Amino acid sequence: MDIPEILKAIQPLRGEVIPIRTVQETNPPEEFGDAYVAEVNVKAASKVIKALDSKYPRNPSLPLSHLRRFAKRENLPPHLQERIEAYESLEKGSIKTIFVIIAPPLPDPEELLELLAPFAPNTYKTGPSSPTSDSFTPTSPPPTIDLITTTIPLQPPFNAQQAETWTKTLWPVTFNPAAPRATVAPPLQILNRAHESIKPRAGYYVSLAQKVAAEAKKSGRGRGVGAVIVDPEIEAEIEEDAKNYGHSNLDRWMDAVLCVGEDVRFARSEAGNPSQTDLHPGVVPNPACATFNADVEGGPDLHALMRAVELISRRRREETAHQAEMAALPNPMTVIHNDPQLSLQLSPLESYFLYEAEARAPLASEPTNHSTSTQPEPSALSPKKRKAEEPNPESISAPLESTCLSPTLDSQDQDQQTTTSAPLPAPPPSTVTTLSDPTIPHPPIEPAETSPVTSSRIRTRSQGGYLCTDLDIYISHEPCLCCSMGLLLSRFRAVIFPRSGRMKSGGLASEPVVFPVADCEGEESSDAVNPGNDRLYYGLNWRRELNWRALGFEFVEDEDEEQIVNASEDEVVFNA
Repeated sequence: MDIPEILKAIQPLRGEVIPIRTVQETNPPEEFGDAYVAEVNVKAASKVIKALDSKYPRNPSLPLSHLRRFAKRENLPPHLQERIEAYESLEKGSIKTIFVIIAPPLPDPEELLELLAPFAPNTYKTGPSSPTSDSFTPTSPPPTIDLITTTIPLQPPFNAQQAETWTKTLWPVTFNPAAPRATVAPPLQILNRAHESIKPRAGYYVSLAQKVAAEAKKSGRGRGVGAVIVDPEIEAEIEEDAKNYGHSNLDRWMDAVLCVGEDVRFARSEAGNPSQTDLHPGVVPNPACATFNADVEGGPDLHALMRAVELISRRRREETAHQAEMAALPNPMTVIHNDPQLSLQLSPLESYFLYEAEARAPLASEPTNHSTSTQPEPSALSPKKRKAEEPNPESISAPLESTCLSPTLDSQDQDQQTTTSAPLPAPPPSTVTTLSDPTIPHPPIEPAETSPVTSSRIRTRSQGGYLCTDLDIYISHEPCLCCSMGLLLSRFRAVIFPRSGRMKSGGLASEPVVFPVADCEGEESSDAVNPGNDRLYYGLNWRRELNWRALGFEFVEDEDEEQIVNASEDEVVFNA
């Protein structure tokens, strides 16, 4: 069976896409500090703020905008009201007062009292004094300000309930759901927009990733892990074409797939020794899958996620525009593959999506007869035909004058300019082996000079393409710690993996999965926790300590609950 027929047989998984909570959300970093509370004349509130901000400028590294600067007595928590009544000795009569918070770093108390003295109750006047005024006289005790030490939250609340609790127990705070902390959790607007774009076709891409994983295991070259890289921009164009032509937006889901990557950890020879694939020719799955031996697992660059990233880089290097750019340099650089043994040995699925997918015939489920429609032809899903975005800021630093399109050219001239050079040839058909046949070796693919190939849909640097910026990756298993960091360094927009593919060695999940179960006689527990509840949870996709963050989602199949609860404790733990 050829690859298009195999791909047509892929059925989408049934389930829902759920955002992965960050470790900051599952383990909120509740930081607290000491602060001073002082009672001042309410008419002097604005002058108090000016005096404090002038004398003690705010610390920009410690934003405390969630704290109310002033609070009325009735809005203070009970413990503060009791302490204030104990300090209070001056009868204020009809003078209205308000309480101000002095946040850390705390100033010297004597210096602070001297600064606030003019704003003490009964001393602040807005007009000339009168002999009959109720203000203090030389015979009355001078008004003073008492500093009360209290505890305040240094970080904004995560939700309205936490804000209410802190208001009742610490100090009045505000909760702004429209502006969550970006270092703690993804802003809701960004998260919801990505979720809406991922949800319709996630079942297809996860199913494809699992198919790629199955082929990787059947080949004997690696474990059953597969990755699929998708361009959300092409997905958006598929949506637009679906609206224009009135067909389903799921008909052309495969057009958005840029490449797939299979796990090949057993195919590399180390120190001149034969690889595990060479030691067990024709044996599938590879016997090394039965156990975990770090000496034969290879490095993380052989894992599915990093291999898919390498294929994106490879395809971009092969573009004519890139090669022309490199040739124009004073000292042209030679392309050095990350792994000469494996970089040129593509599996059938990898070769298909990397080279042949652009020129493939439409699938049976796709609409093919648009000639009778009065509407224009559907747009070609290529970055050279798509609406150009602003280049990534990191790629602007080194402008490529020889390959960038001039902004003064019209669209027709730009199309002509981008198509004047023929793209690199595709690998010869003889180098592509049959799926799931481990007896046929994977020879290096040497591109034939006469074989034509269509232009890649992967954006070049001149089109704003940089690493894997703004791309999504679907992977059959939760990636390991190294691959999770590689995910961030590659600048992916989002990562999606099935909940059934959680790994004890994974780096993305932030909490265990807990399922409610029916109460049974003689059992005290009412919750069932998945067998991986003793693992460490890193949530590397969104950590406040890192300078890049990616959106994380889990695909929860309808039968995932039963699968995870009944998971085998004896399952081999490996790094995906």
